[in-house]
Amino acid sequence: MSVPPSSSSQNLTRAEAERTEPSRTAEAAVAGPNKIGRFVVLRKLGEGGMGIVYAGYDDELERKVAIKVLRADFARHQQSIGQARLLREAQAMARLSHPNVAQIYEVGK
Repeated sequence: MSVPPSSSSQNLTRAEAERTEPSRTAEAAVAGPNKIGRFVVLRKLGEGGMGIVYAGYDDELERKVAIKVLRADFARHQQSIGQARLLREAQAMARLSHPNVAQIYEVGK
């Protein structure tokens, strides 16, 4: 799922996003993916018990996004449970319309 971090950052151009992206050293490349689907990963924002959140950039729509993914170290039998929880979270958030609640643009595996 992806969400914009703030409405003021939606006007960011691709060139501006590339300038704000930290240079990817060998250590940074090991720490996370360069792309998730169509989204370019800029940096890791945080992680919890179930997922990791990355700051990203949507090339197609030219906007900054937040990307939440299931942690890779979930045991295989827990992955389906985690995916179902992320989907329920996205569905609940998609029903809300409030300036302090991020919008959901995409959900996938």
